[in-house]
Amino acid sequence: MTITPTLVATYPIPDRDADTRTLLDPSGPVPRLHVRGAESLRIYELREQAELTARFPAPTPDRWTREWVAPDQSLAVFGTATEYVAVAQDGRTVWKQPYGTWEVGRWGYVDFADPAHLAMTGAGQEPRTWLRLPSGLPDSTLILTLDAEGAELARSMLPCGGYGQFVGLLRDGNGEIRGVSVSDGRAPATHYEARCENGGIVLGRRLPQNGDGRPPSGRDHLGTDSRRTRCMTLDPRGRDVSWHDLPSYQVTASLTLSDFPAPGTGDCSVHNDPYISSPSGFVDDDTALVALYNPYDEAAVYLFGEERWRQHSHWLADPATGTLHGRVEYPMPEVDNVTPLGDGTWITQEWDAYHRWRR
Repeated sequence: MTITPTLVATYPIPDRDADTRTLLDPSGPVPRLHVRGAESLRIYELREQAELTARFPAPTPDRWTREWVAPDQSLAVFGTATEYVAVAQDGRTVWKQPYGTWEVGRWGYVDFADPAHLAMTGAGQEPRTWLRLPSGLPDSTLILTLDAEGAELARSMLPCGGYGQFVGLLRDGNGEIRGVSVSDGRAPATHYEARCENGGIVLGRRLPQNGDGRPPSGRDHLGTDSRRTRCMTLDPRGRDVSWHDLPSYQVTASLTLSDFPAPGTGDCSVHNDPYISSPSGFVDDDTALVALYNPYDEAAVYLFGEERWRQHSHWLADPATGTLHGRVEYPMPEVDNVTPLGDGTWITQEWDAYHRWRR
């Protein structure tokens, strides 16, 4: 049942040391690698090789928690301990927006209008940046609208989201705001109609959840295929994954732990008590990647010296039937970080490099 994948590309992490942090951003048409050093944030586009496309000097010698990069890479917004800081590639501070001790690493949100896309579509809209700020209320979200220089255009208090909720804006093909998305990070998001009016965001009605269907309760949402006709969910305890037709959410296929070889045997020889983990997702519309892990046994590692560093394995499956294609057998050691890209490839990470694979 083993599958030997084809190595598409290797992306060495430049200047890799104990202080270098990396973040893979698969959201755009080309995946980007954020390399966070002590003095700067560097952005690489992962094509046939890693291409350095932007460098932003860090706004503070202290570690920043999170960052967001504008689509045209004209600036990066850093989430520091107390404020958002927008920095240009030449190191100039464009603007700052304090938020106190709010937990920006979890609930912070920044979005940008794409000037190049707006010019291409003739929208004529000046660049804007949207920030999420603490509202002070458990069931509301504050969105601040800024112009290109950071001047405040509007403050919008939205009666949704609040503490413990992820909130983001939805836009149409012209870059105009058309909705607001709210999620707790597990179930599919709830969507509201919205529009931008004089710089502010006006919230409309709550939209039906993907037509007449209802999302499965108590399951983690792992994403949808490119056609938005099928989604993948995970039992929070890691016992199974399921695929659902959209918009009905009818279960069309499932894969349970019992469908894998018995722990300790065959292709599951590295596992003693495996569970299915959330790095699973769509490699493409016809292939899903499913990741198995062993529970991490800290006592066994640190007290007894056993090598139990979260043993794992990656498997490919058919989302239409739930049938296992087999376990991925890499030609070199790889670590547990894996990201399916939806274009037929996936990326794994080692200490000093990322590797891109295809079946």
